[in-house]
Amino acid sequence: MSSTKPFPRIRAAAIDGRLSNIYYRRTQLEQLHDSLTQNAQAIRNAIVHDSRNTQAEAAIEYHLALSSLKEQYSSLDPTSALEYEYRVEHGVDAPDRRERAGLVYIVPTVHTLFFSVISPLSAAIAAGNCVIVQLENNLRELFSLLRKLLRAALDVDIFDIADGKPTDGEFLNQCIEVLQVESIEPLRINQIVSPAAERVVAIVDRTADLQEAAKALVTARFSFGGRSPYAPDTVLVNEFVKKNFLDAVVQQSIGFLTGRDGNVIGNGKPTRSQSRAGNLPKDIQEDGIRIVTSGSNGSIIDIEKRISAVLHSKIRQCCLPVCAVRSLDDAIDLANSNNSILLASYVFAAPRPAKYLSQFIYSRAAFVNHIPTELLVGPAAPLNHPTTSLPRYSVTLFSQPRPHYVKPHPKDALLGKLLRASDAKVLRQLEEHDTAGLLNRKERPLGGGLGFFEQGFIIGATVLLTPLAVGLGVLSIYGYRAASSRWW
Repeated sequence: MSSTKPFPRIRAAAIDGRLSNIYYRRTQLEQLHDSLTQNAQAIRNAIVHDSRNTQAEAAIEYHLALSSLKEQYSSLDPTSALEYEYRVEHGVDAPDRRERAGLVYIVPTVHTLFFSVISPLSAAIAAGNCVIVQLENNLRELFSLLRKLLRAALDVDIFDIADGKPTDGEFLNQCIEVLQVESIEPLRINQIVSPAAERVVAIVDRTADLQEAAKALVTARFSFGGRSPYAPDTVLVNEFVKKNFLDAVVQQSIGFLTGRDGNVIGNGKPTRSQSRAGNLPKDIQEDGIRIVTSGSNGSIIDIEKRISAVLHSKIRQCCLPVCAVRSLDDAIDLANSNNSILLASYVFAAPRPAKYLSQFIYSRAAFVNHIPTELLVGPAAPLNHPTTSLPRYSVTLFSQPRPHYVKPHPKDALLGKLLRASDAKVLRQLEEHDTAGLLNRKERPLGGGLGFFEQGFIIGATVLLTPLAVGLGVLSIYGYRAASSRWW
């Protein structure tokens, strides 16, 4: 009966703890690294062929994938691992000890597939797990090449490839399942899920460097075919600098929007054809959208009506929507209007408004005045774990805490004595401790500066009271002159 279960060799190796030996793990990563470096050009060519990305984008994806593998390999230090293994024998606690999960099943996203496979694969092996990667047996070059290279590089007992999702639900329950694609199924505790459908919002304040903001946002939106989950879905720009920002965006986007024919449509003023949104993808054509500029490889649009569905949608193509906001609070309200957490927020502003915006916009991560290039490669960062650009997956994701303690807590002897025999002296010691004041208790310091709302109040009061004070002064002068003329 066991022979009918999927991947029997992998399951047996996981039970045996085949990858418990750190030298064996290092050997597997060495073999994987050698295979990938020996076939570097073929891998980059396959990436370009399947994704239509540029050679530069393929080189970046390959570099980040190899960097992730090297970082995981460097973390495997045999000397430290040996010392840690014998801590109990040496009478030392191991509170942060972890053990492998056993089996890892990876469902990668098609976006930057090479990185999306290598990054979790190398982390899972470094943690001591046997791994299965789901790769369809299709006609795409990169799929076929990965299936060939991975099977040749890694031992058959600890790695395999699945053509599709196993029908055995019990098997998946025994694995840590890495889901980089959208799923409508309820999440399970053993899943590492990337929230690929969550939106990304950028805010450009009037205090921002408009050229730098435009450069970062255009690069993030139009690189890698506009398919990165971290590409900005909406840009909220202060209405006072909107025109200058759009001019900067148009200038920065020329190299991305032009195709082989070099055609770019639009100069910030809509033509008759642009008003009909003829250059927009069909799924975002609607009233209230003005094309700022459009080319063979994408569009920049101005959302003039906030009821537009585009303003609240996940964009998966080369289209950059821009919408004006009146103030910082207006930007915060609009960014949070979906009542759902954002995958990321990009804030371009001076330090004080940047702090205010990043604090009150509900996002999993906020990036101030920059967008990490490495963030655009690979899947969205896993739920309930810190968002890091590199590595996207850490060893701790694929291991479980198994602490070992040798030394008792200092209070253990006292509390144990009280449990074994009631002692009045011990009870008094506990009461004295319980009724003692808090350590390092300090009075709350007085406010050390004006906050955002205090500044608004002072400005408002100044605007309101200044005309009144001037008027009273003028009346006083005229009154004094009138009284003086009558007196004399």
